[in-house]
Amino acid sequence: MRFTILIIFFLHLSVAVFAQAFKQEPAIDFKLPTSKGDSISLSQFRGKVVLLDFWASWCGPCRVANKHLVKIYPNYRGKNIVFLSVSLDEKPSDWLSAVKKDKLSWLQLIDQKAWNSPVAAAWDVNSIPATFLIDQEGNVIARNLMGTALESGINKLLNQ
Repeated sequence: MRFTILIIFFLHLSVAVFAQAFKQEPAIDFKLPTSKGDSISLSQFRGKVVLLDFWASWCGPCRVANKHLVKIYPNYRGKNIVFLSVSLDEKPSDWLSAVKKDKLSWLQLIDQKAWNSPVAAAWDVNSIPATFLIDQEGNVIARNLMGTALESGINKLLNQ
C-alpha cells in the first residue's frame, strides 16, 4: 500500500515538473497499425480533440496511468474527443495482453520499432507515459498532463 502511494505521489510530482504547454504547434501526422492490421493516421481525427498517449506494456508508470484513463474514458465517450494510444512494444503479444488486462477499450496502435520509432522521435517522446492534447484544428496544446490536469485540459478544449 505504501509503495502504491509513493508511486502515485511521484507521478503527480513528475506531472508538475514535466507538464509543459505548447504554443499551438501543428501536430505531426503519422500512420500506425491497429491490432487488426488496419492503418490509422492521426490526421483522420481533424475536427476532434485528440488525447494521444504513448505507452508500453513493460512500463510500470504507464500501467498506473492506464488505470486513470480507463476511469475517465466513459465520461468522454460520445463527445468530440478521440483517445488514441500508441504502444512502443516490440512484441504485439505483450501489447495485446496488456490492452486486455488493463481493459483499454479505446483506439490502440502499435509501433514495434519501440525506442527506434520515427513517430516517437518526431513527437520528442523520450520517456513514457507521454501524453499530448491536440485541439480540433490539429494543434498540440499541452504535453504530459495527467490526473486532474489532464481532465481540465480535455474539458477546456471540449467547451471552446
